[in-house]
Amino acid sequence: MDLTTARECAERWGLNRATVRRVLAPLDPVDRDPVTGAMRYDRATADAARDEQPGRGHRADLTAEVVEPEEFLRLTNDDAIPAEHRALWALLWEGGVRVGDALSLDVRDVDLDKHKVNVDYPKSDRDERVIPLSEQSADLTRAVIGDRTDGPLFVSQRGTALSRESAARFARLVAPSVHAFRSGGHKSRKVKKPPQIKFPSFALEAERKGAAEGLTCQCMCAHVHLYAPGVCQDVADPVLLVDVTVESPMSGEPEDRRLRPFCRGCYDMVLTIKAADKALKKSL
Repeated sequence: MDLTTARECAERWGLNRATVRRVLAPLDPVDRDPVTGAMRYDRATADAARDEQPGRGHRADLTAEVVEPEEFLRLTNDDAIPAEHRALWALLWEGGVRVGDALSLDVRDVDLDKHKVNVDYPKSDRDERVIPLSEQSADLTRAVIGDRTDGPLFVSQRGTALSRESAARFARLVAPSVHAFRSGGHKSRKVKKPPQIKFPSFALEAERKGAAEGLTCQCMCAHVHLYAPGVCQDVADPVLLVDVTVESPMSGEPEDRRLRPFCRGCYDMVLTIKAADKALKKSL
């Protein structure tokens, strides 16, 4: 019988120890490590318990509270709400960033020219380390930073780092919880993080042409919908964001990456393409 401890499970599963303890709680330990005194479990039983847990070990009988898209847009566009809270909510909604990871960001982690935020030490190894920004979240983040060059990204009106307690307390004034923004983003886009897609740089001409004609969808239709060109509904939904990387057609190097708003038809087409690619890879 192979034995394992909670510490070893945390490292192997890429989870924090508190979550691992919740997964292992129903199991009976086999014995204790003679050196450290840590409880040891049958490794196969522990791994099976992990596989049975939904998500990261949260209870399946609890319904996640969410902020609906209309409410998210209303709140993030309300100038009466301090920019630091609106920027935080946008990052949680758009990038699926965890609250703790977002509040630990430094001004130096943000590159507004490249529309991205770098998370050096995410809570889980499975979480993204580079978070692309939309125009809205970039503008809100720019307002939060001002002329600062370092220090905590999110600061209170008093100039101190925004604490988790303060962020949660303020969010509860307008929403079920601060976590409801992240859950709302998941629900709205149907996936945990914005779907990724790449375009050659000359496809930007299609976007510019559409903008000149008054269209707002940034899907670059000719390349997304090669076989379904009529799917574009022209008017973008600001909460249906796609992680678009524009590449050099010669070198393949990325020239621009940001979250771009797609219309419902184009967004659903991207999800269809991603699902088909995933199914094809599994079949090979």
